[in-house]
Amino acid sequence: MDKAFMEQMKRKVENELREREIQATEYWLSELIKVYEKRHQQMADLQVDIQNLTTKMRTRLKTLKKGAD
Repeated sequence: MDKAFMEQMKRKVENELREREIQATEYWLSELIKVYEKRHQQMADLQVDIQNLTTKMRTRLKTLKKGAD
């Protein structure tokens, strides 16, 4: 394979990875903003929402790790 083709493929893969990371970050940011904007009346309500978000994140990580095997 020629060097120009390899560089082009490398850039393509890097761009795709960057796009996926941007999408994932935007998703989790929007989830966090939803929790923040709820304006919880009690600390316990905020804690429950944070726990739900962390559970969701842990589940997603487990799914991704399982798929990597």
